[in-house]
Amino acid sequence: MKTFILATFAGIALLAGSLPAQVPQLINYQGRIAVGGTNFNGLGQFKFALVGEAGTVSYWSNDGTSSGGSPPASAVRLTVTNGLYSVLLGDPTLTNMTAIPPSVFSHPDLRLSVWFNDGSHGWQQLTPDQRIAAAGYAMTAEEVRDGAITSAKFANGAVGATQLAAGAVAGTHLAANAVQTTHLSPAAVTSTQLAAGAATANLNADGQAGVAAGGIILSASDNADLVNAGYVKIGTTVLSDHWQERFNGTPPAVRFYHTAVWTGSEMIVWGGYGGGGVLGDGGRYNPAANSWTGLPTTDAPAARYIHTAVWTGSEMIVWGGQVQVGVSNAGARYHPASNNWTRVATNGAPAGRFHHTAVWTGSEMVVWGGFGGAGYLADGGRYDPATDTWATMTTAGAPGVRSDHAAVWTGSEMIVWGGWNGSAGLNDGGRYNPVSNSWAAVTTTGAPSAREHHTAVWTGSEMIVWGGSMGTLFFDGGRYNPATDSWTAVATPGAPFAGEYHTAVWTGGAMIVWGSSSGGRYNPTSNTWAAVTAAGGPAARNLHTAVWTGSEMIVWGGWKNGGGSNYLNDGGRYDPAANTWTVIEVSRAPTKRSTHTAVWTGSEMIVWGGYGSGGSYLNDGGRYNPATNTWTAVATADAPGARFLHTAVWAGTGMIVWGGAGASGYLNDGGCYSPATDSWTVVTATGAPAPRQWHTAVWTGDEMIVWGGWNNGGSLNDGGCYNPAGSGAWTAIPNTLADTPAPRGSHTAVWTGSEMIVWGGYGDGGSYPPNAGRYNPAANRWAEVTTTGAPAMRENPVAVWTGSEMIVWGGGSNLSVFDDGGRYNPTGAGTWSAIPNTLANTPAARTAHTAVWTGSEMIVWGGYGGWGSGLFNDGGRYSPTTDSWTAMSTTDVPFARSGHTALWTGSEMLVWGGYLGNGGYLNDTWSYTPGQVMFLYQKP
Repeated sequence: MKTFILATFAGIALLAGSLPAQVPQLINYQGRIAVGGTNFNGLGQFKFALVGEAGTVSYWSNDGTSSGGSPPASAVRLTVTNGLYSVLLGDPTLTNMTAIPPSVFSHPDLRLSVWFNDGSHGWQQLTPDQRIAAAGYAMTAEEVRDGAITSAKFANGAVGATQLAAGAVAGTHLAANAVQTTHLSPAAVTSTQLAAGAATANLNADGQAGVAAGGIILSASDNADLVNAGYVKIGTTVLSDHWQERFNGTPPAVRFYHTAVWTGSEMIVWGGYGGGGVLGDGGRYNPAANSWTGLPTTDAPAARYIHTAVWTGSEMIVWGGQVQVGVSNAGARYHPASNNWTRVATNGAPAGRFHHTAVWTGSEMVVWGGFGGAGYLADGGRYDPATDTWATMTTAGAPGVRSDHAAVWTGSEMIVWGGWNGSAGLNDGGRYNPVSNSWAAVTTTGAPSAREHHTAVWTGSEMIVWGGSMGTLFFDGGRYNPATDSWTAVATPGAPFAGEYHTAVWTGGAMIVWGSSSGGRYNPTSNTWAAVTAAGGPAARNLHTAVWTGSEMIVWGGWKNGGGSNYLNDGGRYDPAANTWTVIEVSRAPTKRSTHTAVWTGSEMIVWGGYGSGGSYLNDGGRYNPATNTWTAVATADAPGARFLHTAVWAGTGMIVWGGAGASGYLNDGGCYSPATDSWTVVTATGAPAPRQWHTAVWTGDEMIVWGGWNNGGSLNDGGCYNPAGSGAWTAIPNTLADTPAPRGSHTAVWTGSEMIVWGGYGDGGSYPPNAGRYNPAANRWAEVTTTGAPAMRENPVAVWTGSEMIVWGGGSNLSVFDDGGRYNPTGAGTWSAIPNTLANTPAARTAHTAVWTGSEMIVWGGYGGWGSGLFNDGGRYSPTTDSWTAMSTTDVPFARSGHTALWTGSEMLVWGGYLGNGGYLNDTWSYTPGQVMFLYQKP
C-alpha cells in the first residue's frame, strides 16, 4: 500500500523583487513526499493545477490541459532528495511547464492540486490542496507602479474631453503608435486637430512613426501629397488578379473508420472509408463557432482507414492503417497553427498494420499490435516527433498477438487489454513502461470475459473497459487498478445498449458511453449509471468518433445501421451537465441551388430562395461574412414561400424579396428580412402588381420599383413602387402611361439615382421588343431610350450602372448568344456607344452570366454559351475609360456554372452557387480580387 505525506512547512511563495520592479509570474513551491512511510529519493513525476476551492474548476495547469479539476496530461520531472522537492510553477524553461497568466490571480480562493508518480505505483493526488496566500509583492498595491496604468485599465469612453484639461495630453505623454485608427472614430481627427505641418513632419520622421531612408510606399494612385512630402516616384508595379475559394461551412465527406483528436479548441477528423472508397482528407470543427475548415492535402498521408491518430499538444500524428492496396507503416504530422503536413520517417518504423492502437505519452507516440496483412502482431514502436525517429519496443513479456484491442496511457505506462488473435477472443493484457522498456502482465483474475471492439478509458487511477463483442454483444465491463493489479466489476443496472463499435470518453468524473442511439454516464465512485438523453441527439450509428472537450462530448461521422451506403458526416455535441445535445450542422452554408438571389449589405452577402436538387423550390438562405469567412443561417419563421426567378433588393437595413414562381404558380407576395434581428416582415400583396417571374426590381433609396416580367397571361409591362416605411404600401405603375415600353420579361434594369432604365427582354410570340425606357418615379412618367446605335435586342443580358452610363453586355436570342454590348448615356436625349466583339480579350458569347461594377470596371463571369459551347468559368474586366477588356485569371478558378450570383463588396467579387449542368447544383463560395496598378514612392 502506498502512502504520500505532504508537508507544507515551506509554504507557497510568489517570487518578488524590489517594489518598483516587474514581479515575475512564478510560484516557488516546496513540499515533502514519502512512499510507504519512507522519504522518497530519486526522479519523480509531478502534475500541478491551480483550481477553485471545491477542486472542480481548473484555472491553470502545468501543460494547460486540465479541466474541471482533472490532472493534466503531461508530467514535470523533478529530483526529490530525502523526500524534499522544490519547483518554480509557471517556469516555461521546465519541460511540460506553461506560464501562469496574471488573470489567474483574479480568483479570491485559489488552490494548488498536486499529483505524484514514483514510476512504480502509478499516479495519486496529494491531499489536501494548498491554498495560495498573499506574498510580499502584494505590498505594491499601496502605490501605482510607473507605467502600470495602460489603455487596458480604462473602459471605453471612461476618459473624454471633459476629463482632460486643455493641453493635458501632449506628444510626450503618448507612446509610439499608442493612438491608432482603431482608437479614433471616423472623422475624429481633421485638419483643425493637426498643427501646421504635423502630417508632413510625421511622414518625414525617422523611427517607428515614419519610413526609414530608402523605404518604399505603395499607393493606389499617383499621389501628389507624397511628392510634396519629399518622396520620389520610382515607378509602378502591377498586382495580379486572383481567385480564392472561401470557407462554406461544409464538413468532410461522409465516412467511418476515420480518426478524431481534440486540440483544446477544435476537433480534427481525418481519413476513413466513405461512399467513394478510401479517403485522404479531413476537416477541423470549431464548436464555439459551429464551423468547419478543410485540411490541406499537400504532403498529407496517403488515403487510409482503420489507422490511428494522436494529439501531441501542438500536432496530430496520423500513422498506419489500410491504404488503397495493402497496409501502411507511414504517416504524417498535421500542424493546425501553420495548416500544413510534415511526413513521419519510416526508417526504423514498425511494420505496416491496421486495427492497432496508439497512445501519446507526453513526448512519444507508442503504437502496438494490430493486423499486418500477413498475420496478427505483438510488437510496436515509439515515435519521437521532436527528432523524427523511432525506437524499438521490447517483446519480452509482451502480451500475445492481437488486433481490435484497447489501450490507455496512465501517465507512466501503456495498458493493453482484450482483442482477437485470429482464432479466439482475449481477456488478458499487459502494461508497458517506456522509461524501462519493459512489460508487466495484467491479471485475468476477475477480468471481464474475452472480447473485441470494446472501449477503454483512463480515470487517473483505473482503466475502465466496457462493451464489445465476441459472437454476441456485451453490455458489461470492468475497472482495472494497475497499482493493485486487480479488477472490479462495472455495475450493469441502467447500463446502455451500445454494444460494439461504440465510443467512450472520460469527463474527469464519469465515463460517457454512446453508440447506436443509446448512451449512458458511468460514475465509478458510486458504481452507477445515468442515462444519456436521446432527445435532439444524432441519428443511430456506430464506427463513429467521439472526443471530450472539457465540457462536452463531440460525436461525428460513422455508419448507420442498415448497410449499403449509409455513411454519415453529421454529429452532435453532448453536454453531460445539462444532459442535452446540440446538433452539428452538415453545412452552415445554404444548400446547393441556382436562380436564387443575393444582395450585399455593406458587410455581408445574403443569399435566399432558388431552385435546388430534386426539383425543389427553396425558401431558406444564409448570410456570408467575408471578413470572418463564416456563414450564418437566415431565419425561416415568417419567411416568404419557396420560390425561384424572384427579385431581391437591399433597402439599407433589410433585404426585400418579391415575386417569382413556386409550387403553386406565379407569386406577388414577399418579405423583408432584417439581419440585425434575424427576422422577416411580410410584404403585403394588397395593391401589389400581378403575380410574375423574370421581372426586375431596383432600390431608389426609399422605394423598391418592380416592373415587367412574365406569367400565365404572357409578358407584362406594368409594375409598382413599394415603400417599406411604416406598414408598407404599393403605388401602381400602370401600363397606360405615355411611352411605356412594350411588354417583356428576362430584361435588365438599373437605377441611375433619379430614374430606372429598362432594356432588352423577351416578349410575346417569341418577339424581342425593339424599344426601351426610362422611368422617373418622382414624376411618374416614362421617356424613350433611343435605339440608334444600340446593341441588337436580346434577353438575359447583364447591365451595370457606372455613375454616368448603363453598360449592357452579352445575352441571347432564339438564334444565338451574344458577345457584344453597348454603353448608354441618359444625359439629354441619350446616346449609345458600341462595345464591339472585335476588342482584344472579349469574353466568349454567353447568357445566364453575371456582371458587377467595381467603380472603374465591369467584371463579367460564368454563364452558358448555348448548344455546343456549354458552361463557362472564365470572363473579363471591361474598362469604359479605355474601352478595353482585360482577361481574368484562369488559375484556381471555380467550377463552370450558370444561374449563379455575383456581387461586389468594395474590394472583391463574391461568387456563390449556380447550376453545374446534368442536374447538378452548387453551394460553394469564391472571391475574385482584380489586379491593379500600384505606384511606388521611395523615401530619399
